[in-house]
Amino acid sequence: MSYVGDTTNTSQYQFNFKLDNQNTRILSRNLAEGSADSPDIILETLHPDNMEENFVWCFISPGNFFNASFSYDDEYSPNKFNQLHYHDYFELVYLISGTMYQQIESERHLYTAGSLCLLNCNVRHQEEFSTEYRALFLRLPIGLIKELYENMGNMYFQVENKHRNQVLENFLSNSLGLSEDKTSKKEYIDFIPSDSDVSVRENMYKLFDKLTKQLVNPEVGSTYIIKAIIVQIFNELSIKNHYKMVPLTIGTSAEAQLFESVRNQILAKHGRITREDLNESLSYNATYLNRIVKKYTGYSIKQYALQIAMKEAAEMLEHTDMQISEICKKLSFKNETYFYNSFQKIYGMTPKKYRQDMQIVGGGLRPPTSHTYRCSNLRRI
Repeated sequence: MSYVGDTTNTSQYQFNFKLDNQNTRILSRNLAEGSADSPDIILETLHPDNMEENFVWCFISPGNFFNASFSYDDEYSPNKFNQLHYHDYFELVYLISGTMYQQIESERHLYTAGSLCLLNCNVRHQEEFSTEYRALFLRLPIGLIKELYENMGNMYFQVENKHRNQVLENFLSNSLGLSEDKTSKKEYIDFIPSDSDVSVRENMYKLFDKLTKQLVNPEVGSTYIIKAIIVQIFNELSIKNHYKMVPLTIGTSAEAQLFESVRNQILAKHGRITREDLNESLSYNATYLNRIVKKYTGYSIKQYALQIAMKEAAEMLEHTDMQISEICKKLSFKNETYFYNSFQKIYGMTPKKYRQDMQIVGGGLRPPTSHTYRCSNLRRI
């Protein structure tokens, strides 16, 4: 994609992470300027065999446009923070070139050039940094999606309704909580381009190129043009002989209730519980319980329980004056070295450093990934 623009001071923008009650990262949009309902784009290019320019990253939004390049060993490279996460916005992933693996809940998916994936706000996922690829992540705020969905039936021209797709509309309705059952579901849609028509991939590339240019070089009416392009992207994805649409819903209500029971048991034990303990208390096979936890969190029971324990440790570090050795004892860690290593692996810093940072910012979780990427020169990805 080709685009031009001025270097933007990035000091006002940073990723904003918080943790939910299952200790999974939630990525929020934190824009210095522009509407809260404006979309933005992240471009990622991964060169696994290039240690010096291993990861190239570009952020584009109304009022912001900047690049950053990371070596493989850079402590702030996004490839150092590859845990499952979800968003408080919708995300449309478009693979421009190469191949990319993405972990979606407990499943590992392979995406090839030209394919796309639309994720709602409830799905935990993480791209893998193992293959050569170039991908675009279109971040779509809930307010924008709701506006576009509600206006689907208010088009001026009949041709605009030609390719309306019930599967896509049901996905949006369910994800926005507008369906009859009002339940919040983990849903996403894979879009696989036609192999027989090269122009399908070319058209999608052109649409994203147009969208990028409008974000970088806005003009009078760009707000409406951007919304129109997003509608055109969804329309293109809805044409049956252009894309194969694969809608996926994760989990059943019975599984969700069982997972909630497992989670409550883990929380009650402050994360210090084994598969065998859960097997005895819930009367379910430990292997089956492990599979349920893996489906809903992407972690094994052992990994998930450790995440819970580390979250409690972080809260005690932030809100109490307890010595770290006391925290270890309270959470039933007999091996302090294991506790230190586990905490650093999850939070990217030692318990002592975490406490110091929390004192500086005056409370409020600030994971290490809340790093502002600064760069003085624009590079084309």
